Amino acid sequence: MPDHPITSTNEDKVVRHQSAEAGPMEKSCEILKEKRGLNMKMTKRDIAIMEFIHEFWFCEITQIEQKFGLKKPRSYQIMQRLVREKLVIHERVFHGRNGIFYLSRLGASHFDLPAMTNVPIAIYDHQLAIIDMYFKLMHLYPEAQWVSERKLIRDRFAKGIGSIGHVADGLLVFPDDKQIAIEVELTMKGKLRLEKIFKAYAGQFQIKEIWYFCSPEIVSKMQKAAEGRSYIKIHGLRS
Repeated sequence: MPDHPITSTNEDKVVRHQSAEAGPMEKSCEILKEKRGLNMKMTKRDIAIMEFIHEFWFCEITQIEQKFGLKKPRSYQIMQRLVREKLVIHERVFHGRNGIFYLSRLGASHFDLPAMTNVPIAIYDHQLAIIDMYFKLMHLYPEAQWVSERKLIRDRFAKGIGSIGHVADGLLVFPDDKQIAIEVELTMKGKLRLEKIFKAYAGQFQIKEIWYFCSPEIVSKMQKAAEGRSYIKIHGLRS
């Protein structure tokens, strides 16, 4: 996933099948257009938007605008095109709040992560908070690479690990290969569950630190729970 927005200069660059510069995702989307009879021309930005949405399960229009430097009404025009072609689904989950976008089975079929079968209501706000934290961390550490929870799970399966266990909300990988696990906590987990997670991290030697970003009301409790573990850093979530 690109760390910087794909600007409007790329908007009209059509992804052509078998182009010398086309990557696997671009070729895949061109094949999708040919086989499914899509009426729209797939641009590099269309593909990047779909990939961004899919990596985080779902997102709101404001997050798409922030990622790609878009403004209304242009952002809605782009998303309406993707919805019309049945690549993306728009759904309003809560009254009075922004709707969310996520990939349809058709849209997800040409990416290497599975389609979302239902909206995860129980972790709805948590997922949106992870995306907001992604933006903040990538602004602070533009040299780092973000690896999403979905990709971490996929990679564990690919390695043949039988039990997934706890997976971080995200992973920051720096140019020197230093890895920082990112956790977003809106509510306090039970003591036994936290202990199990902390011990699991202690055995993952490639992860140097775990950064917890917590809602203000649980910061002190998390600091107490992490006492004596210098590799765990507790931070408060700021709006």
